Amino acid sequence: MQVFKRIAIVCGLVMLGGCAGFGIVATSDPDTKLSDSIDLFERQARPIPAERLIREAMVIYEQRSDLRGLGHANRQYSELLRSPAVRKWEKSYRRSGFQDPTITFDNRLEKADEFDRKAISYYERAAQEYLRTGAYDSLTNVYLNRAMSHLNIGEKDTGCGYYDKAVEAFEENPRRNPEAKPYTPPGSGSVA
Repeated sequence: MQVFKRIAIVCGLVMLGGCAGFGIVATSDPDTKLSDSIDLFERQARPIPAERLIREAMVIYEQRSDLRGLGHANRQYSELLRSPAVRKWEKSYRRSGFQDPTITFDNRLEKADEFDRKAISYYERAAQEYLRTGAYDSLTNVYLNRAMSHLNIGEKDTGCGYYDKAVEAFEENPRRNPEAKPYTPPGSGSVA
Protein backbone atom coordinates (compact mmCIF):
# COMPACT_ATOMS: atom_id res chain seq x y z
CA MET A 1 0.00 0.00 0.00
CA GLN A 2 2.86 2.37 0.86
CA VAL A 3 4.40 1.82 -2.61
CA PHE A 4 1.13 2.74 -4.35
CA LYS A 5 0.86 5.89 -2.23
CA ARG A 6 4.38 6.95 -3.25
CA ILE A 7 3.68 6.22 -6.91
CA ALA A 8 0.50 8.32 -6.72
CA ILE A 9 2.43 11.21 -5.15
CA VAL A 10 5.16 11.04 -7.80
CA CYS A 11 2.57 10.89 -10.60
CA GLY A 12 0.77 13.86 -9.10
CA LEU A 13 3.98 15.89 -8.95
CA VAL A 14 4.84 14.99 -12.53
CA MET A 15 1.38 16.09 -13.68
CA LEU A 16 1.64 19.35 -11.72
CA GLY A 17 5.07 19.99 -13.21
CA GLY A 18 3.43 20.21 -16.61
CA CYS A 19 0.99 22.90 -15.47
CA ALA A 20 1.70 26.44 -16.62
CA GLY A 21 1.63 27.94 -13.15
CA PHE A 22 3.36 25.20 -11.19
CA GLY A 23 6.16 26.42 -8.96
CA ILE A 24 5.27 30.13 -9.25
CA VAL A 25 4.83 31.93 -5.95
CA ALA A 26 1.86 34.31 -6.03
CA THR A 27 2.72 37.95 -5.40
CA SER A 28 1.08 41.33 -5.87
CA ASP A 29 4.44 43.05 -6.40
CA PRO A 30 4.84 43.83 -10.12
CA ASP A 31 8.65 44.02 -9.89
CA THR A 32 8.70 40.49 -8.49
CA LYS A 33 6.34 39.35 -11.24
CA LEU A 34 8.76 40.68 -13.86
CA SER A 35 11.74 39.11 -12.12
CA ASP A 36 9.94 35.77 -11.95
CA SER A 37 8.94 36.02 -15.60
CA ILE A 38 12.59 36.46 -16.65
CA ASP A 39 13.49 33.27 -14.83
CA LEU A 40 10.56 31.47 -16.42
CA PHE A 41 11.28 32.30 -20.04
CA GLU A 42 15.08 32.63 -19.98
CA ARG A 43 16.09 29.81 -17.66
CA GLN A 44 13.13 27.45 -17.55
CA ALA A 45 11.82 27.86 -21.13
CA ARG A 46 8.30 28.44 -19.78
CA PRO A 47 7.03 31.43 -21.76
CA ILE A 48 3.31 30.83 -21.17
CA PRO A 49 3.32 31.57 -17.41
CA ALA A 50 5.97 34.26 -18.02
CA GLU A 51 3.61 36.07 -20.37
CA ARG A 52 0.84 35.92 -17.78
CA LEU A 53 3.11 37.48 -15.13
CA ILE A 54 4.23 40.26 -17.48
CA ARG A 55 0.63 41.13 -18.33
CA GLU A 56 -0.34 41.10 -14.65
CA ALA A 57 2.56 43.45 -13.88
CA MET A 58 1.43 45.77 -16.68
CA VAL A 59 -2.03 46.06 -15.14
CA ILE A 60 -0.60 46.92 -11.73
CA TYR A 61 1.84 49.49 -13.15
CA GLU A 62 -1.00 51.04 -15.16
CA GLN A 63 -3.16 51.30 -12.02
CA ARG A 64 -0.26 52.99 -10.20
CA SER A 65 0.65 55.24 -13.16
CA ASP A 66 4.19 53.86 -12.81
CA LEU A 67 5.93 54.95 -16.03
CA ARG A 68 9.23 53.21 -15.23
CA GLY A 69 7.40 49.98 -14.47
CA LEU A 70 5.36 50.20 -17.67
CA GLY A 71 8.59 50.72 -19.59
CA HIS A 72 10.14 47.66 -17.96
CA ALA A 73 7.06 45.48 -18.55
CA ASN A 74 6.82 46.46 -22.23
CA ARG A 75 10.53 45.87 -22.79
CA GLN A 76 10.28 42.51 -21.09
CA TYR A 77 7.26 41.53 -23.20
CA SER A 78 9.38 42.37 -26.24
CA GLU A 79 12.20 40.15 -24.99
CA LEU A 80 9.76 37.32 -24.29
CA LEU A 81 8.42 37.49 -27.85
CA ARG A 82 11.98 37.30 -29.24
CA SER A 83 13.05 34.51 -26.88
CA PRO A 84 14.12 30.99 -27.80
CA ALA A 85 11.49 29.78 -25.31
CA VAL A 86 8.67 31.08 -27.53
CA ARG A 87 10.25 29.42 -30.57
CA LYS A 88 10.46 26.19 -28.57
CA TRP A 89 6.71 26.38 -27.86
CA GLU A 90 5.77 27.25 -31.46
CA LYS A 91 3.16 24.46 -31.78
CA SER A 92 1.40 25.60 -28.63
CA TYR A 93 1.36 29.25 -29.72
CA ARG A 94 0.11 28.36 -33.20
CA ARG A 95 -2.67 26.27 -31.65
CA SER A 96 -3.69 28.49 -28.71
CA GLY A 97 -2.19 31.89 -29.48
CA PHE A 98 -0.78 34.46 -27.11
CA GLN A 99 -2.66 36.11 -24.27
CA ASP A 100 -2.63 39.33 -26.29
CA PRO A 101 -4.96 38.39 -29.17
CA THR A 102 -3.19 40.78 -31.57
CA ILE A 103 -0.01 38.68 -31.38
CA THR A 104 0.50 35.62 -33.54
CA PHE A 105 3.52 33.40 -33.81
CA ASP A 106 4.22 34.87 -37.24
CA ASN A 107 3.91 38.57 -36.27
CA ARG A 108 5.55 38.29 -32.86
CA LEU A 109 8.81 39.98 -33.91
CA GLU A 110 6.97 42.99 -35.33
CA LYS A 111 4.92 43.11 -32.13
CA ALA A 112 8.15 42.88 -30.11
CA ASP A 113 9.32 46.06 -31.86
CA GLU A 114 6.00 47.72 -30.94
CA PHE A 115 6.47 46.79 -27.29
CA ASP A 116 10.00 48.23 -27.34
CA ARG A 117 8.68 51.47 -28.85
CA LYS A 118 6.06 51.65 -26.09
CA ALA A 119 8.81 51.02 -23.53
CA ILE A 120 10.88 53.86 -25.01
CA SER A 121 7.89 56.19 -24.73
CA TYR A 122 7.31 55.26 -21.08
CA TYR A 123 11.02 55.58 -20.30
CA GLU A 124 11.10 59.05 -21.88
CA ARG A 125 8.21 60.23 -19.71
CA ALA A 126 9.76 58.66 -16.60
CA ALA A 127 13.13 60.30 -17.39
CA GLN A 128 11.48 63.72 -17.58
CA GLU A 129 9.99 63.18 -14.12
CA TYR A 130 13.28 61.94 -12.66
CA LEU A 131 15.16 64.92 -14.11
CA ARG A 132 12.57 67.27 -12.63
CA THR A 133 12.84 65.69 -9.18
CA GLY A 134 16.60 65.04 -9.27
CA ALA A 135 16.22 61.26 -8.94
CA TYR A 136 19.47 60.46 -10.74
CA ASP A 137 19.63 56.91 -9.41
CA SER A 138 16.29 56.12 -11.06
CA LEU A 139 17.29 58.13 -14.13
CA THR A 140 20.39 55.93 -14.53
CA ASN A 141 18.20 52.82 -14.53
CA VAL A 142 15.72 54.29 -17.01
CA TYR A 143 18.50 55.30 -19.41
CA LEU A 144 20.06 51.82 -19.24
CA ASN A 145 16.74 50.16 -20.00
CA ARG A 146 15.94 52.65 -22.74
CA ALA A 147 19.30 51.83 -24.33
CA MET A 148 18.37 48.14 -24.35
CA SER A 149 15.04 48.87 -26.05
CA HIS A 150 16.74 50.94 -28.75
CA LEU A 151 19.24 48.13 -29.33
CA ASN A 152 16.40 45.57 -29.52
CA ILE A 153 14.89 47.45 -32.47
CA GLY A 154 18.23 47.92 -34.20
CA GLU A 155 18.87 51.55 -33.25
CA LYS A 156 22.50 51.02 -32.24
CA ASP A 157 23.67 54.64 -32.25
CA THR A 158 20.68 55.84 -30.23
CA GLY A 159 21.05 52.92 -27.81
CA CYS A 160 24.74 53.65 -27.27
CA GLY A 161 23.84 57.31 -26.68
CA TYR A 162 21.54 56.26 -23.86
CA TYR A 163 24.29 54.13 -22.33
CA ASP A 164 26.38 57.33 -22.26
CA LYS A 165 23.49 59.21 -20.66
CA ALA A 166 23.22 56.44 -18.04
CA VAL A 167 26.89 56.92 -17.14
CA GLU A 168 26.36 60.68 -16.88
CA ALA A 169 23.33 60.23 -14.60
CA PHE A 170 25.25 57.69 -12.50
CA GLU A 171 28.10 60.16 -12.03
CA GLU A 172 25.73 63.07 -11.36
CA ASN A 173 23.86 61.21 -8.63
CA PRO A 174 26.52 61.53 -5.88
CA ARG A 175 27.19 65.16 -6.87
CA ARG A 176 23.53 66.07 -6.42
CA ASN A 177 22.93 63.64 -3.56
CA PRO A 178 26.10 63.47 -1.42
CA GLU A 179 24.52 60.83 0.83
CA ALA A 180 23.98 58.53 -2.15
CA LYS A 181 25.98 55.32 -2.21
CA PRO A 182 25.84 54.12 -5.85
CA TYR A 183 26.37 50.42 -6.25
CA THR A 184 29.13 49.26 -8.58
CA PRO A 185 29.35 45.48 -8.90
CA PRO A 186 32.58 43.91 -7.64
CA GLY A 187 35.24 43.62 -10.31
CA SER A 188 33.59 46.14 -12.59
CA GLY A 189 36.04 48.92 -11.75
CA SER A 190 34.99 52.43 -12.57
CA VAL A 191 31.85 53.17 -14.54
CA ALA A 192 33.63 55.79 -16.63
